[in-house]
Amino acid sequence: MEKSGVKVLKRTDGIPFTMGDGRNRRLLYPEMGSKSVTLNYAEHAPGVTFTPHVHEHSTDVIIVLEGKGQIVSDDDVVEFEAGDVLYVPPGVYHGTTNTGDETLVMYSLQAPPDPDLYTGAKDKR
Repeated sequence: MEKSGVKVLKRTDGIPFTMGDGRNRRLLYPEMGSKSVTLNYAEHAPGVTFTPHVHEHSTDVIIVLEGKGQIVSDDDVVEFEAGDVLYVPPGVYHGTTNTGDETLVMYSLQAPPDPDLYTGAKDKR
């Protein structure tokens, strides 16, 4: 019998990448066979910023699990906290900063996948 293709993604199995000074992992990405969506996991210590960037053709959805922070976009700064979901339309420059006293933990999804993000082109060098 053929398997359904369902996968359990463990955040500890993700591929580390660097944007800003946080701990980030790629969990679901095109090279795994995901053609319509990608998924990242991030843990950022107090004061850490995830490098501002843009997804030209991808919607970005950020799910905040723990902590609090702010997201800076083209022309706005918005506060957020655990339990919030951030929606960033394609083409909007954005980045997050942990403004709290505890680790900021987030998942982010991009649809469709942003090839530059997953080839490492936007990684901090």
